[in-house]
Amino acid sequence: MKGGHWLIFLLVMSAAYPQTVPTTERPTESQHRRGRDGLEGWTLSYAIPGHASDRYPEALVIARHGRVVRRISGAPFVWNWIFWAEGRQIAYETGPLHFGMLCTLADLATGRELASYDCFHELPANAPEWEKALQTAL
Repeated sequence: MKGGHWLIFLLVMSAAYPQTVPTTERPTESQHRRGRDGLEGWTLSYAIPGHASDRYPEALVIARHGRVVRRISGAPFVWNWIFWAEGRQIAYETGPLHFGMLCTLADLATGRELASYDCFHELPANAPEWEKALQTAL
């Protein structure tokens, strides 16, 4: 599946999975990852109903010199991410707990999605370099 069809699948799957209930719960921040020119990023994890002991990364936060410049919500979770194009772009994996993953490349300044691909299945040989780098990032 590519583009729109994959996005519809992820939306249906994420709608079927319980989402967090707005609470005063404080999220857990992942370790901050540093980028170029004062960039840093981290995920925010929350407990979800029925899984109180487990926390899942629901948002990716990007800051420059301590000021938040972008917050990306997962669909429903953000599993992996990297800075790309010398920090002008961000690549990230988003999807539910099972059966799907969408890899997205976005412009950091505008938040605009530049590309997205099904990354639940094995990457094709002609996959873009950013997607290959995202798959090999820890």
